[in-house]
Amino acid sequence: MKESFDPTLIDRLESPERKRELPAPVLLEKLQVNGEVEVLDIGAGTGYFSIPAASMTAGTVFAVDLEPAMLEFMEKRAAEEGLTNLRVMKGQLEQLPFEDEAVDRIIASLVLHITDNLEASVGEIARVLRPGGRCLCLEWQEDPMEQRVPRPNRVDPQVMQNLLEQAGLQVDGPEYPTERHYLILARK
Repeated sequence: MKESFDPTLIDRLESPERKRELPAPVLLEKLQVNGEVEVLDIGAGTGYFSIPAASMTAGTVFAVDLEPAMLEFMEKRAAEEGLTNLRVMKGQLEQLPFEDEAVDRIIASLVLHITDNLEASVGEIARVLRPGGRCLCLEWQEDPMEQRVPRPNRVDPQVMQNLLEQAGLQVDGPEYPTERHYLILARK
């Protein structure tokens, strides 16, 4: 991984600004999280998407992260909210701890830009997604208004779309929910 998230910044992940700009329930509806679908949230962090997803499906929601503080935080939140279908797991994007075609939905929110091997990571998403499954890829984009040097850890939306298609996924998007983010919906 190119970088890891500092767990002392948890409040940033749960900020009112983020909830207003990127409302998890709305984005999960786009992903069609409902019924009994099984969901994988890669780089789940605080459970920003995992917690609401667990209340939207009767299936299992797998919240995967590398950071022990995040795993602990999610377990506590799930217990507080009485969610019995949320499974918190340690894992990394480059080698997801799942069999082939294991889940119906995948959330890759603000995580793909930090992988050491983007092509292999997208391949892992395609590998664990069931036929007919869907993936929501939410990423940062360069802000044309920024006057500083572009960040090296941004993935151009067209590059992301091409990689998803090369992995055998059909792509919708990109969409731009904010000036700083793009999202791509892909299906297998």
